[in-house]
Amino acid sequence: MDLKQIEIFIKVANLKSFSKAAEEIFLSQPAVSAQILSLERELDVQLINRSSKDIALTDAGEAFLNYAIDIKNVYNSALSTLSSFNDNIGGVLNLSVSTTPCNSIVPNLIKEFSENYPSVKFKIVEQSSGEIIENILKFNCELGIVGSKVNNKRIECYKLVEDEMVIISNKSLNVPSKVKMEELINYKFILRESGSATRKNFEKSLQDKGFDISRINVVCEINNLDALFKFVKAGIGIAVVSKNVCEDYSRDESIVISEVEDTKLKRSIYLAKSLKRELTPAAKVFYDFCTEHFKTK
Repeated sequence: MDLKQIEIFIKVANLKSFSKAAEEIFLSQPAVSAQILSLERELDVQLINRSSKDIALTDAGEAFLNYAIDIKNVYNSALSTLSSFNDNIGGVLNLSVSTTPCNSIVPNLIKEFSENYPSVKFKIVEQSSGEIIENILKFNCELGIVGSKVNNKRIECYKLVEDEMVIISNKSLNVPSKVKMEELINYKFILRESGSATRKNFEKSLQDKGFDISRINVVCEINNLDALFKFVKAGIGIAVVSKNVCEDYSRDESIVISEVEDTKLKRSIYLAKSLKRELTPAAKVFYDFCTEHFKTK
């Protein structure tokens, strides 16, 4: 039994698929299957039930998964401790980032971090905050940067920065710079997908003021920020975005930025990690860099 087999087993167990696991770790599906079979033979027990289309862990597999995670954590802890004896920290860091921070704070953050740790490479995936938390819990990524605090006992969140949200629209819609909350029902909305932290925080801000969000006329849901701006520019409707994100678009004379008069649309950006996972040296130094950079400790 070696670490590679354990890593593959954890990946297959979390994704419940040989093919998806193979894609994630850049191996062929037969190679992944062979590694699992070899592990089962060595342990002399069946770990995965292959009798149905969707694979599932056997009772022995469920029990072994906890040990496999512990073994992986001990290995990462050892690497992290040993890395303190030298400055040669490298490897690939899997980082999942929600749309707003990915288009605002993350580029400069990665730039500054890379100047200090040039041997660390990043695999960055842009996802909704909900998807990021799911992937952290499944150990598909080590760290996530999300647009809302997570209420989950298995997740640890640290506030990085506060973010303000604004309304953007095409000037042809004549949206004033200050919009009363009740007037929002007069406009067509282009909103992010339901798993988006921007949308969740926007709706919560209105609900906290007693506004019935079912009155909002949502004509389109979009999971891509660039596409959202193009729809707004076309005059299809108005949208809610981070004020920091829309700064690059504010130079477009067709785009108008407005605020909701009766409430402050604010939220925070958080760094999230699993409480059950020991971070690799690359992830740990990035985590420490972020908390120091944003003074969250």
